Amino acid sequence: MNRFLLLTLAGSMLLTGCQRSYGREDAAVAKNYPHQREATCPSWLVSHKTGQRYCASPKVDLTYEMISKPQAPAADRTADIDVNDKAQMMALGEEVYGEVCAACHQANGEGVAGTFPPLKGAGSYYGDAQNHAKIIVNGLNGEIVVNGVTYNGAMPPQGGMLNDIEIAAVATYERNSWGNADGDVTPEDVAAIR
Repeated sequence: MNRFLLLTLAGSMLLTGCQRSYGREDAAVAKNYPHQREATCPSWLVSHKTGQRYCASPKVDLTYEMISKPQAPAADRTADIDVNDKAQMMALGEEVYGEVCAACHQANGEGVAGTFPPLKGAGSYYGDAQNHAKIIVNGLNGEIVVNGVTYNGAMPPQGGMLNDIEIAAVATYERNSWGNADGDVTPEDVAAIR
């Protein structure tokens, strides 16, 4: 037999004649995952090996209790805060800052050059207590100049996510960290600009 004919036969066997039966796989799937054959499924897949249709979503058993029982609200971390105790407000402010602000303004308050403005030394920009609270509540959009550097971006509003005490605490933390000495923000300052 010539080499061309052998290569041709080998190629055709690869394409058509050497397929393995996956019947045992089909039986194993049916036994171990019976829910994958049920008619109610939000997303179906077809096995390229068997040609069988399988449910791509895991089976979820929702009980009446799981879907009807209201979930308890998360504990209010501000419930036991004495808003007149600066140490408590600074501790809460540091926590909120780490969760909400540090990703952009960095843990050291220096921001990211040309992208996110620093809070360190930015007292002349954020101004008095109510203006600082207003920036946090409403966010910012567009061009601003902080410490002589122009920034053009967007800061999302945090007023819907944080309560007045959290905003007062984080603003107080920002105004009194990294060498800043710009005074405190009270929950009343925040309430006044909402």
